[in-house]
Amino acid sequence: MDIKLKSSHKLRARIAALGVIAAVICSLCLFPVIGNIATEKGRKEGQEPERVIVDYEFMEGLLRGSYVLYYEHMGYQGVNQLIVDSVLSRWGETFESSRNQLDYYLKDEKGDEKNTARSLEKLALGSQAKGEELEELRSRYQCYFTLHYDEEGELSVENVWSQNGCEDEIVKTLMQAKRQSEFQKWETEYLQEYSEEELMANGLSWELSGFALKDFQVIYGIPKENSHMMMEYDEVSEYFGQLQLYSDSGTNALFLASLVLLALLLLLLTSNKLWKGSVDYSRRGRWYLMEGAVAGVFLVCACWEAFTSLNIQYTYLMEDKMPWEVLRWGGIEQVMDLLEMSLLLGLVYGGWYLSLSFIRPLFSLGVKKYVQEYSLIHYICTKGVTAVGDSWKKAKYEISHVDFSDKTIRGIRKVVILNFLVLAVLSMFWFFGIFALAAYSVVLFFMLKNQYDKMEREYQRLMYATSRIAQGDLQYEDDRDWGVFEPFKGELLKIRKGFSKAVEREVHSERMKTELITNVSHDLKTPLTAITTYVELMKDEAATPKQRADYIQVLEKKSLQLKLLVEDLLDVSKATSNTIKLDLMEVDVIHLLKQVCVEHETGFQNLNLELKWKLPKGKLIRRLDNQKTWRIFENLFINIEKYAMPGSRVFIEVGETQDIMSVVIKNMSAEELNISGEEITERFVRGDSARTSEGSGLGLAIAKSFTEAMGGEFEVTVDGDLFKVEIRWEKGVNA
Repeated sequence: MDIKLKSSHKLRARIAALGVIAAVICSLCLFPVIGNIATEKGRKEGQEPERVIVDYEFMEGLLRGSYVLYYEHMGYQGVNQLIVDSVLSRWGETFESSRNQLDYYLKDEKGDEKNTARSLEKLALGSQAKGEELEELRSRYQCYFTLHYDEEGELSVENVWSQNGCEDEIVKTLMQAKRQSEFQKWETEYLQEYSEEELMANGLSWELSGFALKDFQVIYGIPKENSHMMMEYDEVSEYFGQLQLYSDSGTNALFLASLVLLALLLLLLTSNKLWKGSVDYSRRGRWYLMEGAVAGVFLVCACWEAFTSLNIQYTYLMEDKMPWEVLRWGGIEQVMDLLEMSLLLGLVYGGWYLSLSFIRPLFSLGVKKYVQEYSLIHYICTKGVTAVGDSWKKAKYEISHVDFSDKTIRGIRKVVILNFLVLAVLSMFWFFGIFALAAYSVVLFFMLKNQYDKMEREYQRLMYATSRIAQGDLQYEDDRDWGVFEPFKGELLKIRKGFSKAVEREVHSERMKTELITNVSHDLKTPLTAITTYVELMKDEAATPKQRADYIQVLEKKSLQLKLLVEDLLDVSKATSNTIKLDLMEVDVIHLLKQVCVEHETGFQNLNLELKWKLPKGKLIRRLDNQKTWRIFENLFINIEKYAMPGSRVFIEVGETQDIMSVVIKNMSAEELNISGEEITERFVRGDSARTSEGSGLGLAIAKSFTEAMGGEFEVTVDGDLFKVEIRWEKGVNA
């Protein structure tokens, strides 16, 4: 099923990629068609005259230049030297770049001056250029005008002409620059670096009253080759006009149709009916893209104008060629431009499709679940609130569980309080407190160093004790005070005791392994020796039929004993390796116990054993393995037959308290028990240390293993000659 889903997802991804590529190709193919329609439509509507915007900064520079030209011509007569140095010299530097690229003629009471051989003086007030002179001037200049300052210093703009018909714009810009400059007092801006006292000492003020041009006129002629210095074409209006023209010719319709078709393709590729329910709307991986998808949709919609601009650019660069014509006959630059446009369109259409694909689950998951799965803000808020809450709980727990009775905490508290008091007292002495603070810092340094050295010594004690234990010295003790590391002393003591117990268990395990090998060898060797002996006797031809029958009976008994020993070994092996298979069912423990007892009734009678029963009324049901439980009880009764004192009593008790069922069997041993309850349940351990009785010594070990495999507890207690076994099963607990 997973393979089918993955293949379906890959197929949809390929179809989506092909759809985006098809949208890009169709758009590029329709761009030249829309360009031709827009061009033809523009011709029919006619071309509007170009709007001209006069450069304000350029005109303001010409106004300042009139001051420079005037005072240069007058030889700076009657002008304060401070004005010359601070104002006119700097205006001259600014005006110099424009001065060499335009023609001028000036006239004042001292005479006239010009920087060109052309007859600009014919344009002065009181004169008039006619016929060929006027034509010659207009062929040379794109515009000219006269700045006239009357006897009161008022400015007027006269005799204005422009080849673009923008005379009113020129006059308007010049007068606006004049008003703005007077308002800002630009003629005094360079005097701000002087104080008012310095200006008054030179007979000046920041207002510079009297610093004005009077009875003066200057004529400026702007050559055609330097038109960029004076005016700017309104390319913005032309651009928006083209945008509107291309939009009306079908660019908007093409863009909208492409987006709609891609959205329809997405709906088809995410239709559960079409793909038979294999579409997965859950969040993809660990990406949270709700906000990104919404932003992507708005961003693509905002590309409406950029799409139209791309169409205009295609028409201009590709010269109305179809894409395949560009690839076949176009130059390398056109091919690169085409590839760049294809990439841009692919990003727009691909971004649109991906954004919609991450918004699409909204209609299947619902708003709440969609936000929970796809929203990054929701993820940050929920996780952030949880993280802040956890941090607050942790801090609150740490604060509420500070043990101020602890020796270390009390010491830190005293140091903090003492330090606060000392600093508070020292702060009262202002400047002299610095010396006291220096002395306090020295004392504090040595106190901290002494404390650090003490902690270092205590740490070395801890490391030495740890090293001794690591080397195997489990008897090492250090009664000295370890200071802040005192709690580690108790932990090391626990570790030492734990290591000691582990060593004891390991020694005991090694001893049991040795005994295991010895016991297994003895228990296997005894029946095998008997079998071998009686086989040799069977070979004796002098043996009578009665003797052979006795031999066969002994062989049968010894082979059965060997078989039981091997089976017990297999059972213990399974229990040790946890490979016991349990067939759990409802078992009446009381009924099963009585059944096993009946099997051994003859043996109990031969030993004159009296059974004392203490059983609850009714049934006692537990979910156990019937066969394994039978084996447990059988091994216990066999153990009683072998080791119980003849003529004694055997107590069998079954009870249930707080969902715990217990089976207790007690008897008196015929031999003295010099062994603990834990050791007697070990493998190959018998009640008689001389090992003269029959059996493998695995009975109790098997019973214990089976009990624990079924989730119970098996406990043996030895008290003098009293042998007691207690089995406990908790209700509802099985392995």
